[in-house]
Amino acid sequence: MANNQDLMEAGRTAGAYGVRGWVRVVPHARDGEFLFEVDTWWLLPYPRKPGVAPKRLDVKELKAHGKEFIAKFEGVDQKEAADALKGSLLVDRNDLPELEEGDYYDDDLLGLTVINQEGIVLGKVCGVADNGAQDLLEVQPEDEKAMSFYIPMVENYVIEIDFEEECVKVDWSADWN
Repeated sequence: MANNQDLMEAGRTAGAYGVRGWVRVVPHARDGEFLFEVDTWWLLPYPRKPGVAPKRLDVKELKAHGKEFIAKFEGVDQKEAADALKGSLLVDRNDLPELEEGDYYDDDLLGLTVINQEGIVLGKVCGVADNGAQDLLEVQPEDEKAMSFYIPMVENYVIEIDFEEECVKVDWSADWN
């Protein structure tokens, strides 16, 4: 089994596709093509239960289907079995292709401090979403009671992602959240 700390969320499964055990897969990244490079996935089923370990899924076949994918897993041959596989889709980071200089996976951004040009800490990155036009940084303010907010990941707003300093520098006013 993969070390849970090496697993990163790559998307979610969304139930059966047809009656022969195919499963709908919704990748988190706009370009989920990296999933074609990984033969073993892990599933954390919905609803979440404490102490439940990810279940290994061996990919037999993967096909693009619009913006999503459909996957066939070992031992899943019927609609009922495919429907039972609803949850978070994880992949072992060690199985992912090497990135080019300057590239990163969305998971690499989680926990980075978000700082604006005035040096004000706006919060920490708690997620990356996609609104169809661009990716969005989800930022959780330091006041945990405050609601998270989104910053479009475009060069007008995201000035620099600095992994050494563990921060994202943005052109974003503190009163815009």
